[in-house]
Amino acid sequence: MQRWILIVAAGCAAMAGGALAQTAQGLGAPSGNAERGKKIFIHQMCHNCHGTVGQGGERGAGPRIYPNPFPFAAFSQQVRRPRAEMPPYTEKNLPEQDLVDIYHYLFSNKPSAAAKDIPLLKDF
Repeated sequence: MQRWILIVAAGCAAMAGGALAQTAQGLGAPSGNAERGKKIFIHQMCHNCHGTVGQGGERGAGPRIYPNPFPFAAFSQQVRRPRAEMPPYTEKNLPEQDLVDIYHYLFSNKPSAAAKDIPLLKDF
């Protein structure tokens, strides 16, 4: 538990200070393939709880995991040994490269514009 807290705290402090680039590799991930990661994300049914681009599920089914993801080590820790209701994905179920590719997929998505910046929504 202490290791988990240290990993998240270090990642958050570095991001807040601008020391890490907002890239998957800047947050500690090995090289990966975003296109392959998307297929795995869908195949493993991650989208059912976390949304198709990691935006979070409806009615709190799964937390938002992108944009503003946490460091790869913390992401891996959560996937392998989840804290809440998420099932654990061991390397037997989800090989390490598949996990890396999913992380790269999440970074390949661009955050949506704010509602105030979308012309059709300005009047609502």
